[in-house]
Amino acid sequence: MERKRKVILFVSGLVFLSFSFFDFLPAGPWLDASFSRGISGLVGLSLLYLSWYEHAFAVFGVVPSIDLWERPESTWKVVLAIGVLVLGLAWTSGNTSLGNMLPKPAGILLMLIGLLIAYTGIYAYLITNGPLKEEE
Repeated sequence: MERKRKVILFVSGLVFLSFSFFDFLPAGPWLDASFSRGISGLVGLSLLYLSWYEHAFAVFGVVPSIDLWERPESTWKVVLAIGVLVLGLAWTSGNTSLGNMLPKPAGILLMLIGLLIAYTGIYAYLITNGPLKEEE
């Protein structure tokens, strides 16, 4: 059941994400098709995230609590680096010609994802090596 759910989430996430690259979705509440494309992309990315979460932690959930991590003392650096990389992609999608190939809401969605990843890495540092570490 878990494997089937993971595959369904992944495939449906790819379908919704692919909708954001085309202009066939109806105009949103402000008569702007980019709103519908943004919602479709957000739903697709959310479904892909749920699929990844179940794959990475072997449970269905949303919040990656630090107690599920195998080595949070060392992996927070990788998580923070990935967050900064995604933030760099967000900047690139809005300030270079690459943005012309991506949907309009791509930059803000990438920035949201990058910030969430970076904040998770910073939090992991704070509770494993930083000032919020519990003394035993």
